[in-house]
Amino acid sequence: MRGTGFVLGVILLPLASVLTPFFALRRMPRNKRGTWQLLPMVVAAAGLGVLSLFAGQDAALQDRGRVTDAKVVAVDKGKTDRCTLQRPNGQEIPLDLKEGDGCNNGVERGDTLRIRYDPEGAANPVNGSWKPTSYGAAIAGLAAVFVAFGTWGSTRMARRDREYSAA
Repeated sequence: MRGTGFVLGVILLPLASVLTPFFALRRMPRNKRGTWQLLPMVVAAAGLGVLSLFAGQDAALQDRGRVTDAKVVAVDKGKTDRCTLQRPNGQEIPLDLKEGDGCNNGVERGDTLRIRYDPEGAANPVNGSWKPTSYGAAIAGLAAVFVAFGTWGSTRMARRDREYSAA
């Protein structure tokens, strides 16, 4: 789910948004196409993909999330800290706890943390006091930007294509 959501939302959707009108309007000279007009649409598409991924993770934690005490079995101190966790019965918790979600600088191996995790591993674990975030307004806004700028840019490019064909 993670890799697919990222590839679809951040790479394929924006790429298809630009390449579809770009290749469909072949008769127009390259320097007159104005594909830059589709840039807001591409940014909105990438934002939609990322926000949808976060919203899906929040929904998974809200629906299937389990709150438990977890023991830190390893701390990876890198650019962002990551903690590998296991439940009190010794079962490893899928995915790591990230720095912003509760694996902060003071956490050491052997510490016990209260976390919420998804047993199916669709979402990263978070701090036990986590509250779901509403992404509805942001997703709706980005979808409106995507449709509005995509329509505007595509119609404008199509109009320029007709002008070039008539000449």
